[in-house]
Amino acid sequence: MPRSLAEEALSRERRQSDTPGRSPWPLEAWPPVPTRFVLCTEDRFFPPNLMHRVVSERLAISPDEIAAGHCVALSRPKELADMLIGYAAERERS
Repeated sequence: MPRSLAEEALSRERRQSDTPGRSPWPLEAWPPVPTRFVLCTEDRFFPPNLMHRVVSERLAISPDEIAAGHCVALSRPKELADMLIGYAAERERS
């Protein structure tokens, strides 16, 4: 990623809430909603092997893969958007 793009992204960053990390999940089970997981195959923060296992164990689904690092929305915005549009179209068909 070009340095100028990274700097632009950081200039627009907002602080994320740490509330989810301090409070337990309030429901006894995952809601019955269609769930997908986009796994970034070049992510060094959440390694693909780890995420394959976590997604399988916790969500009982197979992740969809995209060749990207941790900031997929910056490095592969069109490819990610195409995946998300595909999910929406698939949902509309069912």
